[in-house]
Amino acid sequence: MYVRKINFPIWSRVDTNFDNIQRMNIYEFHRSNPDIFRQFSIKDILFLYYKCPQKDRILQLHSTYNQFTFSLNGGRIFHQGEHTYHINKDSGFLLRRAGFLQEMSDDILGWKLLAFYIQDDHLRRIFDEFRLDLPLKDLPSSPTEMMIRIHINDRIRNCYESFIPYFHQAAPLPEKIIEIKLKELLYNVFINPENRNVLSYINNLADGQATPIWEIMEANYMYNLKLSEFAQLANRSLSGFKREFEKFYGASPGKWLAQKRLERAKTQIETTHKTIGEIAFENGFENNSHFSRVFKKRYGKSPFHFRD
Repeated sequence: MYVRKINFPIWSRVDTNFDNIQRMNIYEFHRSNPDIFRQFSIKDILFLYYKCPQKDRILQLHSTYNQFTFSLNGGRIFHQGEHTYHINKDSGFLLRRAGFLQEMSDDILGWKLLAFYIQDDHLRRIFDEFRLDLPLKDLPSSPTEMMIRIHINDRIRNCYESFIPYFHQAAPLPEKIIEIKLKELLYNVFINPENRNVLSYINNLADGQATPIWEIMEANYMYNLKLSEFAQLANRSLSGFKREFEKFYGASPGKWLAQKRLERAKTQIETTHKTIGEIAFENGFENNSHFSRVFKKRYGKSPFHFRD
């Protein structure tokens, strides 16, 4: 079995107050641990086939590349902003650059999946190759959600399952064959009438339309990311991100993030039964004490007394 038991902090148990939980760039973690995540790469594409080794109930992750994922068995629950997605067998999704929470439910055992990280330029080239053959007329507006569901039919399932034998091959992989198979998979995703949201997003990407700053920030401000990581999600340089952000919002990213996180945390204290630790974690605060300190400074009471 290719997934071994590991003791990396990200998979170990954390305190129930969420103070010690770690955040992770999932692409970098996957790429740098080939002994855990069976993988190969060609050009600027990373192919993965693995059983998820998650041990914690919930993790905060973020990805800086477009990721196509197909669930083979088991599943997870994903939370992205105010949206929740239940991933189970035969589910598929396109995860745009985003932060998200990955939850392991007691009633879902294990998760085996295939994932493909594809850089924008390569995705554009594949799309442009098929552009004249795709149903691009009257597409819906490009979705603003960071996770776009892929509806699976038999052809799509047969395409992605045909990759599995290549992960067990010791000899060098024939890149041309893999590229042809990837193009076949994406083509079948694109032409499925139920995947018009996916096609709309890829069409915008191929046309060079940058995702608006506000769309990235409104979907991701609650995650504890560095400014450089927000810039990566927005596909901008750090200086370009700061400049565009301040022009749009009229405030610095740090000030805006603090205000948005506190407002969301206050609403959750008033309207949910989540613990203070859960609320602090879900709104990007370093730990409970930091959350309590800045909350009291803004609202005059600690989160505990505010709820009481």
